[in-house]
Amino acid sequence: MKLKINKGLENKFYVSLMSFLIISFLIIFTSKLWMYDDNPIKQTPFNKDIVGLEQTTLILKKWHYNPEKGFMEVLLETRHTGSDNVKPTFAFAAKASKSLESYPVKIIYQKDNQYVLHISKVPEEYSVIGLFVKEIRDQKILESEARDKLLAEKGAVDPSAVLDLPQPKEKIIVGDYRKISEDKTLKEKTQFAYQEEFIALEIDQIDKKIRTLEGEQIPLQDDIIASIQNEMKHLESELAYKTEDEKQEVRLQLVKKKTAIENVNEKKKDYQNRLIELQNKRKKLQEKIDMIGSDEMKKNVVEVE
Repeated sequence: MKLKINKGLENKFYVSLMSFLIISFLIIFTSKLWMYDDNPIKQTPFNKDIVGLEQTTLILKKWHYNPEKGFMEVLLETRHTGSDNVKPTFAFAAKASKSLESYPVKIIYQKDNQYVLHISKVPEEYSVIGLFVKEIRDQKILESEARDKLLAEKGAVDPSAVLDLPQPKEKIIVGDYRKISEDKTLKEKTQFAYQEEFIALEIDQIDKKIRTLEGEQIPLQDDIIASIQNEMKHLESELAYKTEDEKQEVRLQLVKKKTAIENVNEKKKDYQNRLIELQNKRKKLQEKIDMIGSDEMKKNVVEVE
């Protein structure tokens, strides 16, 4: 009887131990989902100019993560803003912010100024990732600048002199797990699909600007005009009860308010022109998406044949 009781207690102990271990593992591996993180968010802003390189402005378009496959997808645009006649090229690397562990980075799509990067072997418990963008300027341009510098400093340049060329500039784009979207369906796409995605992202930004113009900025000008007109009516209604000197002052105020209305109308017109411009741009981009879709269909038909 005592043996049965001991066995029962022993079984309960092992069940409790296993339950404790399972719960502990669940807490550790799902803590991101439910624990409050009061550390400052370090995410580089999306769709904003990122400066810091010599010849290039960067724009972060998208950053997603597939936890099941352990890889991230980063969509990045570059804009040549320097004076070099030859645009620079770029090299990419990725590291964890605390451990400085490196993760492989592969360019899977590159067209004109658009890049899609895959960062692989990223663990689920990652916190902050740094994407290092190295700007590699043309060698001949760097050598020319170095010779010009020597000439300015010494008045002559020895053809056999070893030129002191600067190291490539580097900019770190930061991804914070609280701002990186998880997507378990994320996978490598076709070149056509990435073309469409960049255009779709641009259309999304245009739509936001259109909504702001239509819903806020243009109606605000109408409200301002209505408010000024009400003030003018009030001033005009008071004219009969003013002295001649006071009437002159009121008339001056009315002239200023008429000028204010003209200025607001001019601003409203600028917004309306901008709205038409954005609507036309959106239409052209949608036509481009349709054309890319048509080209992809043709390519698939040729491959099948």
